Amino acid sequence: MSIGPVELLVLKFPDDSADGQMGRRLSASLRDLVQSGTIRVIDVLFAHKSRQGDLDVTELHELEDEEYATLERVIADVAGLINRDDVDQLTASMEPGTSAAVMLFEDAWAKQFADDVAAAKGEVVLAERIPRAVIDELLKARDEELVGAR
Repeated sequence: MSIGPVELLVLKFPDDSADGQMGRRLSASLRDLVQSGTIRVIDVLFAHKSRQGDLDVTELHELEDEEYATLERVIADVAGLINRDDVDQLTASMEPGTSAAVMLFEDAWAKQFADDVAAAKGEVVLAERIPRAVIDELLKARDEELVGAR
């Protein structure tokens, strides 16, 4: 099985915000991305750091909420790549009383391009995701510079 570019995403939420309405909205968004062929979810784990600092990690199949259970259907057959040690390390700096979703996903939209690069004996030299906040700052600075130049 060939896999395209894979990304790790860690989302942090105050308290248990990943549950309830927010969780349903996120699971619906993930389903839409999978169904459109944009991404393929490889693995998802949820973590909650108690007020005392204890970390509780829950795998998707352990969740009772039916909305989350529907996500299990969109997880690729290669699930199980994120382990407890990974989650411990990725959530170490989380404040007590917060929760997180840890996800690996394939950029399914880029798979064909990645296959073509490999077939041409090309290799990725650099691939880096630039956070949206950084892009917003760059656009703002550019716009301010353009206004100042007029």
